[in-house]
Amino acid sequence: QNPTINTKPRHFHILPFFLVTKMNYYVGKVIKNFKEFYNDINTATLTGAIDVVVVRQKDDSLLCSPFHVRFGKLGVLRAREKVVDIEINGEPIDIHMELGENGEGLFVDYLRLNSEQLASLNLKPGPNEAIFSVTTAYQGTTRCMCIIYLWQYDDKIVVSDIDGTITKSDVLGQLLPYVGKDWAQSGVAPLFTKIFANGYKFLYLSARAIGQSKLTRDYLKSVKQDKVCLPDGPLLLSPTSLISAFHREVIEKKPEVFKIECLEDIKKLFPSNPFFAGFGNKINDVCAYQTVGIPRTRIFTINHDGILRVELSNTYKSSYTNLSDVVDQMFPPIRTRTTSNEYSQFIYWREPIHDLSPDDLSLLNTKQNVTKAKTK
Repeated sequence: QNPTINTKPRHFHILPFFLVTKMNYYVGKVIKNFKEFYNDINTATLTGAIDVVVVRQKDDSLLCSPFHVRFGKLGVLRAREKVVDIEINGEPIDIHMELGENGEGLFVDYLRLNSEQLASLNLKPGPNEAIFSVTTAYQGTTRCMCIIYLWQYDDKIVVSDIDGTITKSDVLGQLLPYVGKDWAQSGVAPLFTKIFANGYKFLYLSARAIGQSKLTRDYLKSVKQDKVCLPDGPLLLSPTSLISAFHREVIEKKPEVFKIECLEDIKKLFPSNPFFAGFGNKINDVCAYQTVGIPRTRIFTINHDGILRVELSNTYKSSYTNLSDVVDQMFPPIRTRTTSNEYSQFIYWREPIHDLSPDDLSLLNTKQNVTKAKTK
């Protein structure tokens, strides 16, 4: 008797093969990106630069934040000369840095340039690309870059933390971008874009180490929601090593120490307090923002569920998306116009900005809910 022939198609080989192929793809992607992550944080290859803020004063003089530049040990051990060459917007400049023993770049033992030196950089208003390079005998030229922002003495700044504030999680926010996972808080890009459009400058602040500058900068550029990206702005990180930054934030749990020092440094570049509002996710952020003079009515904290609170109010609960609906009330537009060549700068004619009380915030929240109920 002939055995029964099974004429049903055999699919059981296809599914395992598909799963294995898919798994191999993701595993390969994780390994590839983890290598990039390791190279970013490996102290032997630690290279990075922190963005610089230059502020034009009323008298046309210039002040700047520190130039923090660091080259990994493997990139500078055999440097022909202890000289760091600099290009601004693709053009070499006559100012050079000296390379320290630990790979840090210094302007003859200083981290800043004076007004005359800053003027020689021929910076344009807004972002300017700076490239720092060191030539080694066997590895050629090692480069790192940062952005130098030229701002005005009367600009208003909104400060935003990154991990847990722009990302949904402190830790996962650092790792998931490497596997292509979108882990940004819902509505953060549209809200920040609207605030930016109203005339405010953005400053991104993180206790991450300088060696993660490229990684962090690339992540901020990658965030895109509702066809808009995060607004451009300087990225300020810790100039210390990864281990020191990790110990301060995770072990000591005192990232506000660095953040306060960093914000105070920026504050000194302006004749009056430039900080208008701050976004964070921890009490440490609140502490830092309050210390540098940001009103509690403009300190916003968000949790991993996307619930946004104002520090002064225990009843106000919102979200980035809801705050976008009342952005003109919370962040009044700043009118601008170009003046005569006598000043050759942008002078801002500002409307008076008033702090909102907890009752005002609750009223705004109520109006939001009523408006949404009517549209349903």
